[in-house]
Amino acid sequence: MTTPRELAAELGYTSESRPGKVVRDYLRAKYPGHADYERWELDEAQAEDVRANVPRAS
Repeated sequence: MTTPRELAAELGYTSESRPGKVVRDYLRAKYPGHADYERWELDEAQAEDVRANVPRAS
C-alpha cells in the first residue's frame, strides 16, 4: 500500500505545507465517494493512476 504523502514526494512535491495534498486533491476528484476522514491507502493500480495523472512538481 502507498500513501498520498509517499506519492507526492516521489513526484517532487517536497515543500508542501500539508504533505500529500496535491495527490489527495486528485484522489478526491477521482473518487468522490471516499469519506474525508478515511485514510488513503492506495493499491498499485491506484498509485499508477496517480503517477500517470498528477504532474510532477517543477
